[in-house]
Amino acid sequence: MKIRTSFWLACLACLAWTGLALNANAQSFPQKSIQVVVPVAAGGGTDLLARNLSQRVSEILGQPLVVDNKLGAGGNIGVEYVMKSKPDGYTLLVSPATIATNVAVYRKLPYDLIKDLQAITLIGQTGVVLVVHPSVKVNNLKEFIELMKAKNGDMNYGSAGMGSPQHLQAEFFNQLVGLKSNHIPYKGQAQAMNDLIGGQLQYMFSPIQNALPQIQQGRLKALAVASATRHKAMPQVPTLNEQGYQGVELTNWFAVYAPINTPPAVVKKLNAAFIQAGKEPKMKEKLDTLGFESFFTTSEEATDFMRSEIVRWARVAAYAGIKAE
Repeated sequence: MKIRTSFWLACLACLAWTGLALNANAQSFPQKSIQVVVPVAAGGGTDLLARNLSQRVSEILGQPLVVDNKLGAGGNIGVEYVMKSKPDGYTLLVSPATIATNVAVYRKLPYDLIKDLQAITLIGQTGVVLVVHPSVKVNNLKEFIELMKAKNGDMNYGSAGMGSPQHLQAEFFNQLVGLKSNHIPYKGQAQAMNDLIGGQLQYMFSPIQNALPQIQQGRLKALAVASATRHKAMPQVPTLNEQGYQGVELTNWFAVYAPINTPPAVVKKLNAAFIQAGKEPKMKEKLDTLGFESFFTTSEEATDFMRSEIVRWARVAAYAGIKAE
C-alpha cells in the first residue's frame, strides 16, 4: 500500500513539475528567433502584411521574426509545415482566407484547420468590389441583376482559380440573387483581371486594391462594395447592403496561427504583441497605404470566426458543386 501511495505521489509531483516548467518557459518566451511561414509568394499582399507586422512584433518581443515563404498546393504546403512543427510558439503561420476556403473545396487536405492549428489573432482584411467591363451598360446593382436575368446565364466572370475566394464570392452572389453565369478560372488574379479589362469577361469580384487603379483609369466600372461600409478610396460606390442585400459582407481576411497545443501563455503573449503592433498609429497608416484594414481579435474570437467561415463557404461550394483537386 505504501509503495502504491508513493508511486501516485511521485506521479503528481512529476505533473506539477512539468506544469511549472511549461509555465516558466512560456513566461520567458521568446528566447530565440521565430519563424513566420507565409504560404504564398513574396511581394504579394499576404507577404507584405506579414513582413510589416513581423518587423514591429520583433521589436516588441525582443527576438527576430523571420518570414519564410513556403509555396505550393494552393498554400497547403506551408500550412502543413506549420501544423507538423513543435507547438512551442517558434513557428507561426500568416495566411489569407484561402486556409478556410480550401477546406470547402479540396477533397483531401493534410490538415484540419480547427484541430491542427491554434488561431492567434485575425490581423486584417481587404475589401471586395463587384466590377464590370465598361461595355456592360449598367450603372448600379439593380440594373446589373436585370441584365443577368435577361442574359439567362450567358455572362462570364473570372477568378484566380477553381475554388479561389473570388470564385466562391461570385458564386455566393449568384446564389444570393438566384441567377447563374459562367465561371472562367485563371491561374492567378492578374490573368483574370487582364481578361476583364480586355472584355473577355463581363464581371468579377476583386480585392479592392487590385481593382482600384483600373477603376480610377476608367478601364473598369465599380457597381458595389461588398464590405459593411463604403470604401474611403471610392466613397461614391454604394455597398451591397445599401442596394438591398442587408447583412451581406465579403472580405479577404488574414490571420496568424501556431500549431495546436501551443501553451496558452505563449498564445496570449503572441496575441498581445500582434495587437500592440497593429494598433500603433504608424502601423495602421502603413497597412492602410497597402490597402489593408487592420483589425485584431482574441484567440477565441479568431477561432469562432474560422468556424463560421468554413461553414459558410462549405455551403456555397456544396450548392454549386465546386471541387478543387
